[in-house]
Amino acid sequence: MDNFLDDRLDAIRAAGNFRSLAGTVTGIDFWSNDYLGLARSQVQRGDEGVWVDPVWSGATGSRSISGDDDSYNALERSIAAFHGYPAALMFNAGYTTNLGLFSALLKRGDTILYDELIHASCRDGIRLGFARGKRFPHNDLEETLAHTLKQGKNNGQLFVLTEGRFSMDGDVAPLAEMASLCKAYGAHLIVDEAHSGGLDGPEGRGLVAALGLQSEVFATIITFGKAFGAHGAVVLGTQSLREYLINTCRPFIYTTGPAPSQWRGVADAYNKLAVLHKERLSDLQRIIRQFREGMLSTGMADRLPPNEGPIQVVGFPGNEEVMLAEAACRKAGLLVKGIRSPTVPEGSERLRICLHAFNSTEEVNKLVNTLRGFG
Repeated sequence: MDNFLDDRLDAIRAAGNFRSLAGTVTGIDFWSNDYLGLARSQVQRGDEGVWVDPVWSGATGSRSISGDDDSYNALERSIAAFHGYPAALMFNAGYTTNLGLFSALLKRGDTILYDELIHASCRDGIRLGFARGKRFPHNDLEETLAHTLKQGKNNGQLFVLTEGRFSMDGDVAPLAEMASLCKAYGAHLIVDEAHSGGLDGPEGRGLVAALGLQSEVFATIITFGKAFGAHGAVVLGTQSLREYLINTCRPFIYTTGPAPSQWRGVADAYNKLAVLHKERLSDLQRIIRQFREGMLSTGMADRLPPNEGPIQVVGFPGNEEVMLAEAACRKAGLLVKGIRSPTVPEGSERLRICLHAFNSTEEVNKLVNTLRGFG
């Protein structure tokens, strides 16, 4: 699927510019940016004033220089295996991940087709690349995506980009059908699983894993700031993709790597997921059912799209009406967000409600009863 990356990597090797991460390196430090030694300063523990061994608090540099460690590479391998991919590469944040992936991947002569509802970070990454970008109507496979794929990919690579679970609508992409189309027409499918990673699929492995599509999806982006309760993101794919990003991705090469605490936070998130996912997902599904059944009983079901996920959208057409609904919820002590145009198309203004496993029955009833006043 990604032979073109091997060709690009061979060109980098031929020029003598190939980079690889060093892992843990010992020696006298004359390369980090830890100028005052604060990243390795000893810390005091407890009331006794006992000094413990030095604890690294900062990364000290980019992972291409001093900011790498064997344990980081081991965690990336573990994450990749968990999601069913050969390799993973971690970034400081989800936004940076998408900027880096698309700006590095998209070359002149390439074409990327993307769902009109993709996240702003994806759009910005596409703008930084040099490919021709073309959006298609949300989840429209036959009339737009299939038609465009049939037109061919010119001389470059052809990519298709979607989200797994969409952040503003809460619905999911028809990934199996998209993967089949991409395979038929030689396109590379990329899936941003920011809102489905950690939530959907067995043990929170994501929608791609739930459908067993790893071998048919060129790259998956998993972010840790949503269901995982941590920070950062990884790109999942082949070893060639990982090496390609290490060598060409400017937001990866030219920034200080994640701090040790961030790596520990991600590792802890996966440990928690292994223990708590089944129970917490069951609680969340119960809350979602209660909310939707409550909205049905109040006669407001027509304002809800057929979405069974934690992101629930209640339509209040018009910026004034949606902000009145938001204000009523805030007055009742309910934190919801009114989404106005032009963030969403005019006429599709809505309250964006995120339901959680920790919400109580009483809290959901209060939300439904507050919204009842706008029915």
